[in-house]
Amino acid sequence: MSARTKQLIEIEDSDIGILLFCLKALYGHDNEQLAWRLIERFGSVSGIFSAVHEELMTIEGMTDRVATFFTVMRPLQQQAQLRAVKGLTLTSERDVAEYAAVYFMTESIPTDAVVCLDKKYRVYHVERLGKDERIRELISLACRRDAQKIVLIRYEPQLLQKSVLPSKDTQKTLIKIANIMSTLGIEIMDYVEYCKSCFFSLRRAITGDMGVYHVYDAKEDKYARWENAPQDIEKHYAASVAHAIVKNIKKTDITGNSDL
Repeated sequence: MSARTKQLIEIEDSDIGILLFCLKALYGHDNEQLAWRLIERFGSVSGIFSAVHEELMTIEGMTDRVATFFTVMRPLQQQAQLRAVKGLTLTSERDVAEYAAVYFMTESIPTDAVVCLDKKYRVYHVERLGKDERIRELISLACRRDAQKIVLIRYEPQLLQKSVLPSKDTQKTLIKIANIMSTLGIEIMDYVEYCKSCFFSLRRAITGDMGVYHVYDAKEDKYARWENAPQDIEKHYAASVAHAIVKNIKKTDITGNSDL
């Protein structure tokens, strides 16, 4: 191993191995000189993936194909980074919405994930749920990981086309989960649905602020402790259904025909 390679490893730890591997695969041979120039210019592997195509092309030895590779692969690299972060805190709606935006950026089908937090709101584990037995799987996960708090996040491709409220099945599931978590002493921070930079927050909906919002419009206020999650969820859905019925009646003409 050359002296420069050792220096690179000291700078970037194991990440430099990924960079050298990528360059070797792209060029067909070792390219330590280019790796060194990239690190000197951008400071880290993360900096390389964050650079724009024009910046990469200013580096001696860089080709258009390799520069394109780094820019095209940027979302995947950012997603992998986020999933590997230790000690990341989720204390507000904004934090959760931004986390969902990165975590699900490459998804295309409905996907559920559970984020486990410690007492200081730090993320220490995230895991996806299977399609079946989700409640049992969630309980097992929360107990095995000794979760203090959890955030439930769902990637929902139809979020922008469907009604604001989650489906009736999801509503029933959330109420069951809230009751069980309450019994176990585990706090539910929020249930969030995400798609294409937009999100629905159950906590926000329960305050009467129903709707789908852009991530940049997420609230930055720290979550208050949710003392009565099961009751609040049940009351919210009862009120929402009543509101929908009234809205439907108002849209129905005297002949009984609805324009919905």
